[in-house]
Amino acid sequence: IAYIKLGLNLNDLVITEPLNVDMSIAALIAEMNICTTTWKGTDYMAAPAMTLSKTNDVFEFAVQLRSKGFPLATISQWCTGTNSLKPKDLVNCVKSGELPKILQSETWYQRSIRWYEAAQEKFSDSFLSKKYLITYIVMQYNNAADPVAYCRQIEQALKKLTPAQATEIMEARKIGLKSREQVVVELLEQYLG
Repeated sequence: IAYIKLGLNLNDLVITEPLNVDMSIAALIAEMNICTTTWKGTDYMAAPAMTLSKTNDVFEFAVQLRSKGFPLATISQWCTGTNSLKPKDLVNCVKSGELPKILQSETWYQRSIRWYEAAQEKFSDSFLSKKYLITYIVMQYNNAADPVAYCRQIEQALKKLTPAQATEIMEARKIGLKSREQVVVELLEQYLG
C-alpha cells in the first residue's frame, strides 16, 4: 500500500517473512537495523523505544536527552548517576522485552530531573550534553557528608546562578596548562559550591 501510494515501482518491493514468528514486527525491524548499519551509542535507544510496550520515567528522560543530541555516556550519568549504560544493555532489552536493569530504578532520576530542569534554565543543551556539569554533581553527591541535603543545595545553587555566571562557565577556555574541563570544574566549584 505504501509503495502504491508513493508511486514506487512494485518490482523493487521485497517481501520477507520472519523466521522467528514469535518476534514482533517492531522487534524484527529493530534487530535488522542493529545488524545492518553501524550505530552510534544513542542509536541503540531507538530499538527499545520502538519495541517496549512498558517503559518508565527514567527511560523517557533518556529518550528526551537523546533527542537533544546527548551522547550515551552523558545520558547514563543524568539518568543513573553512573557511566554504566551500554549499547549491549539496550540491544538485550529488545530481546527480553524489558528495560535494562540500570534504567529500572527511578531513585537517581527523582534527584537528577530536578537538577536538569534547574540547569536547563541556565545552560544550553549543547553545554549540558557534555559531561562537565553532571559529572561534577555526581562527584559532589558521592562525596557529600549528607547526600540528601546536597540534593537540595545543588538545585538551589543552580537556580541562583546568574546568566553572566552561566555564560562564563559555558564559554570557559583552556588557560595555560589548565584544560577547558579543569577551568569549567573550577568555575562550577566557585559558583555552585
